[in-house]
Amino acid sequence: MSLVIKPAGKYGGFSLIELILFIIIVGVATTGLFAAINPSVVSSVNPIYQVRALELAQAQMDKIFGKRYDELSPVGGFPPCASGEAGAPPACSAVLGSEEGVNPDDFDDVDDYINAAAPVPADYGGYSMAIAVQYAGTDLGLTNVAAKLITVSVTPSAGEPVVLSAYRGNF
Repeated sequence: MSLVIKPAGKYGGFSLIELILFIIIVGVATTGLFAAINPSVVSSVNPIYQVRALELAQAQMDKIFGKRYDELSPVGGFPPCASGEAGAPPACSAVLGSEEGVNPDDFDDVDDYINAAAPVPADYGGYSMAIAVQYAGTDLGLTNVAAKLITVSVTPSAGEPVVLSAYRGNF
C-alpha cells in the first residue's frame, strides 16, 4: 500500500462560487417549472364545479318536466289545451306565470317557473339558479301555444354558468 499526498491547493469539491451558481440555476429552473404547472392546478377544480352545476340544472329540469303543461291542462295532459278556437279543446291559460301568493314549492305547472330564481339546496353553497319559460311552438313549426321553451341556468361559485334548454310539448 502506498500513501499519496496531494500537493497544497489541490483539494477536491466545489468552490463557493460554483455552489452559488448551481443554486441560482436550479432556482430559476424550478420557478419556470412551477409557473408552467400552476394554471393547471388552479383550474383543476373547475370540472367539479361544472359537473355539480350540470347535476343541479338537470335535477331542476326533471322537476319542471314532471309538472302539467298549463294551469288549465288536466292531470295526465289529455286533452291538451289549445288556442281557444271553436271546436278545439279548452283554451290554455292566458296568463303565463305563477298564480299570486303561490310558494315555489307549490308550483303545479310548467309556466309557474317563468323568471323564477329557484332556491338552491344547502349542499350547493355558492351556486345560483335562474329559470325562464316562454311559448316557443313556432320554433318547432307549431302554433305558439303548442310548446314552451324551458331554460335553466346554474352558475357555480367558480367557473362558467351551465345552461340547459328543452322544449315541453302540449300533450
